Amino acid sequence: MIINSIKFFLMLGINLLMLGALSLNAYIVYNDSLHELDEIYDAELARSAKFISLLLRAGLTNPGTELPVVVEVPETNDRGEALTSQQERLLTGHKYEGKIAFQVQQGDKLIMVSENALQFPTPKHEAGYHEIREHNTLWVTFSYYVSEQNLWIFTAQREDIREEMGGHIAQAQVRPVLMMMLPLSFLIYLVIKLILRPLHLLQLQVADKTPEQLHEIQLKLPAELKPIQTAINSLLERIRSYIKQEKRFVADASHELRTPLSILHLHAQNLSVANNAHDVAEAVNAITEGSKRMSHLVDQLLSVAHLDHIQHIHCTCIPLTPLLHQSLSQLPLALLDKVHWQLTLDDSCQLYGDMTLLQSLLRNVFDNAAKYSPNDGTVTVTTYQRAEMTIITVSNSGIADADIGRLGDRFYRHPQHQHLVGAGLGLSIVRHIVTLHGGQISFSVNSDGGLDVTITLPALKHLKHT
Repeated sequence: MIINSIKFFLMLGINLLMLGALSLNAYIVYNDSLHELDEIYDAELARSAKFISLLLRAGLTNPGTELPVVVEVPETNDRGEALTSQQERLLTGHKYEGKIAFQVQQGDKLIMVSENALQFPTPKHEAGYHEIREHNTLWVTFSYYVSEQNLWIFTAQREDIREEMGGHIAQAQVRPVLMMMLPLSFLIYLVIKLILRPLHLLQLQVADKTPEQLHEIQLKLPAELKPIQTAINSLLERIRSYIKQEKRFVADASHELRTPLSILHLHAQNLSVANNAHDVAEAVNAITEGSKRMSHLVDQLLSVAHLDHIQHIHCTCIPLTPLLHQSLSQLPLALLDKVHWQLTLDDSCQLYGDMTLLQSLLRNVFDNAAKYSPNDGTVTVTTYQRAEMTIITVSNSGIADADIGRLGDRFYRHPQHQHLVGAGLGLSIVRHIVTLHGGQISFSVNSDGGLDVTITLPALKHLKHT
């Protein structure tokens, strides 16, 4: 199982960092303590040797005393009891009292020895500290020479005694770390849970959203989460706009489909009760025209639905003049013959875009220009290039729409044009294709009372905005 949790990795990371920091601190303290212990024990060896020399020089040993003098060392066993320093001071001796052994030589004669010096290593007759390994045991010794009395005083301590003390110190360092790990981990968990609570609240707010409830999220979040909330609110706004657009599209499409369907139904009824050939022919003709209008509407609706879901287009460099002629050739002959076509084309112009979409764009513009022109009117098509942009202007004569600002809205048709076949989607498709190519489209009334449609599209790859 793969664990993919921020909380888990935060817990793991912080605990590992904490354990590493505490362990490093314990290691440093342990080594410093060992160093200090070595200095204390070394000083104790030297002090004991010098103290013994003072006793001997003070004549505290009687001449008739049997040599060597054995100094008794009280035996205090460490029974593993956890005693305080005050309790240990009440005993007759201390457990570490027997950790230092000594012996005194005068010439070759041993004159004094501690009771615990039975395994005393062979001393070195050289003043100072020495490390001597004897019988697989390492000893730290201190040799002190008193020249006036020809005395050699040797004090010694086993290294494993020091290591034992180091072990106690290490336990004292590790024990708090181990004891604090669990409560510290629990506290870290609570802190992480508290820190991540705003993220949990944000997740609950997002999970609570439905298509009917896409209102903005308003939470008091930390500065790091505010950009996420802003991005989510922006996404919700786009979703609301998209849903609203889809609802409007469905409503408008339903309305537009209802009219031809009603007409078809009416003429079908007329056909069923027709008594003569003239009525039958009239009803059949009406049904045929209604079917054409519905087929055109369905094609336009499919085009709009297709464009709404396009996010990326395949672009190539396209010569404009051949594309323009191809688009004109796709118009119905009735529209081609209805008006006079006046073409002023710059053959050097080219476009950078999707050929199929651009062909649909030009076809819809030409269709609208011819459809809404009077019979024997003129449609002028002009192309030229300026500042690495290609401009296409399509002008017709006739009556321009008074509400130019609404041109390009879905299903918008001027009341005077309701008798013409159409769905009010052509210029909406044109506007959408222009937007996909990073271009611009504008409408204006010309001197002949007709409409000028000016389309600006990029001619080069680097000018297209994605």
